[in-house]
Amino acid sequence: MSSKSIVTTSIACLALGACALPASGPYSTNMLSDSKAHISGSAQQFQGDAKQPKLQYTLIEVNENTIGAIVQNRTPFKKAHQWPKNTAAHVTKVEVGDSIQLTIYEQNSGGLFVPKEAGVRPGNFITLPPQIVDQSGYITVPYAGQIKVAGKTSAEISANVTKALADLALAPQVVVSFSNRGGSEVSVLGDVETASRFSLSFNTQRILDVIAAAGGPQSPGYETWISLQRDGHEYTILMDEILLDPKKNIYAQPNDTIYLYSEAEVFNIYGASQVQGTLPFNKRNLTLSEALGRAQGLRDTQADPAEIYIYKEEPIEYIRAIEDSLALDASQIEGDLVPVVYKINLRKTEGFFFAQKFPVQDQDVVYIANAETVEYLKFLNIISSTSSTKSVTKGAF
Repeated sequence: MSSKSIVTTSIACLALGACALPASGPYSTNMLSDSKAHISGSAQQFQGDAKQPKLQYTLIEVNENTIGAIVQNRTPFKKAHQWPKNTAAHVTKVEVGDSIQLTIYEQNSGGLFVPKEAGVRPGNFITLPPQIVDQSGYITVPYAGQIKVAGKTSAEISANVTKALADLALAPQVVVSFSNRGGSEVSVLGDVETASRFSLSFNTQRILDVIAAAGGPQSPGYETWISLQRDGHEYTILMDEILLDPKKNIYAQPNDTIYLYSEAEVFNIYGASQVQGTLPFNKRNLTLSEALGRAQGLRDTQADPAEIYIYKEEPIEYIRAIEDSLALDASQIEGDLVPVVYKINLRKTEGFFFAQKFPVQDQDVVYIANAETVEYLKFLNIISSTSSTKSVTKGAF
């Protein structure tokens, strides 16, 4: 095929728009033209009709003007879930099914419970056999009859028994203790070492305490979710949020059901990287530099290091927090989630420092564009293939 024919074919392809080259994503020249706003850190430039109130997506350059605001205002957790505020510690009370024990002290020997010959003992007291609280919530105390104990604290039970024996024993004092717990139970299920249902101890126990009592989680905290069912409501939180914010380690309550499950955070990488697809974080916080490392870096025969893009849906609260630093007018943005594309240039040495700081979050998409020369070589390969096909066809006839 002659040079004249190649040029003619090239012009025809371009004119007809029939020579769309294969690619794994948008061309770098389309990123800016397709966006409604371009943020470089010094100005906001609108594409097309600036009066349109809704942005399709915003392109933000990651550079010395913008990296500070991006990192400083980034919350460590992308997903927001309801979680109860710090609740009061559970006050241990006797429940139906508990087994309690009474020890009754008298002022002197020779009283109702302590005979005179017992005066040589170190203390004038008697310990009654343990009793299980019946379905009506009562136990039986000799000479005092049935005493209501369900729903009462040990101090309240002690006061009631002492009052009932006041006219019978010698200045009685009553100590109440648990011999076995059967109430105030919580359930810990899911990805724990030993799923179980057990009673809360007398000491105040928090969510992490009861998880530890079940053997702890089977997965790391950065990919372990805690689901709490309480009073007909369900709350969910990432375990790392509790570890980093002790205020969220609330007190456990009777009848709580705590379910642990594992859900690893992932990012998606496409384009001119050595590895494409969905890759796990495998750590608490992931930077862009680490994400590119997990994909084994860029293809040096294909990638344009100046065209690295990160696709995110940002909460509107985050956009409003950074608008002053980025010279961004957030009043023109609608919706709770804003589509944003960040661009980073790794052709510049400073770009690698920005990549070390830039936070990648769950479900982010990283796209590496092809270099322009790659598109040109693809085009030449198509022309060359066309020429070879024509020569073979001509020779066959």
